[in-house]
Amino acid sequence: MNARRRLWLLLCISTLGLSGCASVSAFFFYPQSVWIATPAAAGLDYDDVMLTAHDGTRLHSWWIPAQGAVADSGTMVLYLHGNAENISSHSRSIYWLAQQGVSVLALDYRGFGASEGEALMPSVLQDIEAAAAWLRQQYPQRRLVVLGQSIGAALAIDFVAAAQERYAIDALFTEAPFTGFGSVARAALSHNLIGWLIWPFTLLVPSRWDPQDVIADIRIPVMIMHSEDDPVIPVEQGKKLYKILTQRSGNEPSCWVSSHGPHIASFSDPALRQAALSFMLSGQCPAFTGH
Repeated sequence: MNARRRLWLLLCISTLGLSGCASVSAFFFYPQSVWIATPAAAGLDYDDVMLTAHDGTRLHSWWIPAQGAVADSGTMVLYLHGNAENISSHSRSIYWLAQQGVSVLALDYRGFGASEGEALMPSVLQDIEAAAAWLRQQYPQRRLVVLGQSIGAALAIDFVAAAQERYAIDALFTEAPFTGFGSVARAALSHNLIGWLIWPFTLLVPSRWDPQDVIADIRIPVMIMHSEDDPVIPVEQGKKLYKILTQRSGNEPSCWVSSHGPHIASFSDPALRQAALSFMLSGQCPAFTGH
């Protein structure tokens, strides 16, 4: 987070306070319209899919069907990427799923890539709903897993908590989720003097979309994977969400996997990929427990 973004957050929060202004939520998204590469660069077949959100915003996504030597598993993943760039950079971390028999719909939120509009909360939740609706209309019998990384993990928790039954979602996988928008802002600002000067104003960040307040409402299997070395989102935030999950009522599996390395880089480890795949295909916690 550079000084310009910190200053923008300070001005927005201090000026608009608790009004829940769009500018506060926009601070958490850094979209890029330029594509770095398509799945074709990795030798994968794919289709461009245009979706329409409830408010009429046109959204772009990639449908990457299961392909290669591994048989189609009948499982499909709705992939929700992190807060910067677009699917052309983030999706490279999940191409391996298509090669392992799992089809993927990679979504660009409004304002990202070729999607229209501006990324704001809670409007981006409409984007996820449009993607889930398309998947269920096209493939009503397939197993559906929502996979989110970083801010995509937070959005996934918010969406699944509200829509798990409506779209017959079978499981939720999250990598490096955070407990709340204010808490992740405070973590980002706590590394230098400028950050500490702005830090008190993060207490004014709206909390109505904080994952920690809704994750216990999820009634399907959930896996949280988080690096112990994560320099962006402290692993303690992922562990707090996991603790809330373990206290929810019901018998749904709550799985924790400790990973390692940089932020949202878990899938660079074949063993961690296998643990994630096992969960997505079965909804059960794998034997793998981390390093």
